[in-house]
Amino acid sequence: MMSSTSYLVILTVTVLTLQRTCGQRRRSTPLSVAAFNIKGFGRAKMSNRGMAGNIVKIVSRYDVILIQEVRDTTGYAVDELWRRLNATDSWGLLQSEPIGRTSYKEQYAFFYRTNLVKITGSYQYNDDARDIFEREPFAIEIEYYSIARSAKNRIVLLALHTRPQDTVEELKTLPQAMRVIYQRFRRAKGIIAMGDFNADCGYLNNAMKKEMEIFRGDFVSLIPDTTDTTVAEGTHCAYDRAVVLGKDVTVSDAQVYDFTSDLGLDLEEAYEISDHFPIEFNLH
Repeated sequence: MMSSTSYLVILTVTVLTLQRTCGQRRRSTPLSVAAFNIKGFGRAKMSNRGMAGNIVKIVSRYDVILIQEVRDTTGYAVDELWRRLNATDSWGLLQSEPIGRTSYKEQYAFFYRTNLVKITGSYQYNDDARDIFEREPFAIEIEYYSIARSAKNRIVLLALHTRPQDTVEELKTLPQAMRVIYQRFRRAKGIIAMGDFNADCGYLNNAMKKEMEIFRGDFVSLIPDTTDTTVAEGTHCAYDRAVVLGKDVTVSDAQVYDFTSDLGLDLEEAYEISDHFPIEFNLH
């Protein structure tokens, strides 16, 4: 478990100013983005009043958030979370189809504040020919007001939850997938892949990482190897990651959000929500 130490990555240097156009709310702060693997996110969690309330509080912290490991054939969990969020603000939702090779399927779900973010496109990556990914990346292109540019800006956010046993092969293939998806969105200034990559400990060692393109070269990792993204006290693993491709992207304050103290939870209560903490960063 880590403290709230933050990490700054600036890929382009510009003067940060305040404006807001086309009816978007004026604000001087950057866009808050997160990825959160909510273990087995389904009806049971959103039917539990206390747990559902805490999940809403976590999600409400952000302007855009990717939820992974959505497992609910009825659609209740996602719909109920969306309903609760819209009780106090205006939220949009875009989710993938259920993905997986077997009867075990998961969905990716993006929630976003509609007064700050517009979805301008989406793409479900298809690798059926090679079948490397258990859960193929799902991408959205967002338009938001950039305080770094003093203008509207577009960025692609790519969701990926790797299969632990296939982490090495999936992460070796991720750079190619990012480039293919990035090329589909001509107006985007960059692409950020994020999610539970299982990129540490027993699934991926340091020697393997050094050989992988996704952790070097044109790709900038926002979450360091020394980070702990897990809830359990007995583990220290940087499973969850965010990786940037594109030099015209400005992000800051990449870190793990340890929600236990903010929500007044003990370890057992936190673990009931998930075995992962959200990773978060600010998009300028």
